[in-house]
Amino acid sequence: MVLICLEGPSAVGKTTTSQALVDRYSAYIAPEVNKMFERPTPEPPNWYLERQVERWSIAQEKLQTHELVVFDGDPFQPLWYNWCFNFEGWQPLSVLRDFYRQQMIAQKIGFPDRYIILCKNEIELRRQKENDLTRKRKGFEKHLQLIEPQQRYFQALNTTVPGFAHLIEAKSVEQNVENIIRHSSGISQPIEHRYSLNLFDALIEWLHRNQP
Repeated sequence: MVLICLEGPSAVGKTTTSQALVDRYSAYIAPEVNKMFERPTPEPPNWYLERQVERWSIAQEKLQTHELVVFDGDPFQPLWYNWCFNFEGWQPLSVLRDFYRQQMIAQKIGFPDRYIILCKNEIELRRQKENDLTRKRKGFEKHLQLIEPQQRYFQALNTTVPGFAHLIEAKSVEQNVENIIRHSSGISQPIEHRYSLNLFDALIEWLHRNQP
C-alpha cells in the first residue's frame, strides 16, 4: 500500500493525472480541501487545517483497500502556501507549527511516502489554462508566484530525506503516470519519516530562515 502526494502549480495537470491513476490503477484520490468539503459561513479559524487532518484520516482508511492512495494537494500545504505570500493575511508560522506538531504527535496527520511535483514553465501553464474550458481557475495569476518558492521548499525536503520529493516535467498525462508509478515502486513499509518530528522541525526551521 503506497501513499503519495501530487503537487504542482495550477493548470499543470494534477487532477487529470489523478483521474488517469484511478482509471488505470484503481487508485483512490483524496481531492484538495476546497473540492472535498463545503466551506461553512462563517468559517471557524482552524477549519481548513482540521480538514487536512480529516483528509489524512480518510487516506489511512483507503490504504486498507487500495494499493495506491494519492493526495491531490499536500496536507501540509498551509505551511508553504502562507510562507510563499509572507503570511500576509494568513495564519502565521507559529500557529501552523503548533497545530501540525500536536497533530503529528497524536499521529493524526503525517507525511506521505513520496511527493511528486509536476513542473511546467509559465508559458505552457497559461496555454493549458486557456485551453481548459472546464475550470475558471480563480487566482491563477496569483498562484503563478508560487512556482519557484514551492519548488525550493520541496527540494529542501530532500536535504533531510533524500529522494523524498521528485520534481518531474509534466509533458503529458501518460508520462506523468509512468513517472509516478516508477517513483512509487520499491517503497518499503513502514515509512520511517511518516510521523517524523525531526523532519517536521527541520522544515519549520527552513521556512523560518528562508525568504520566498
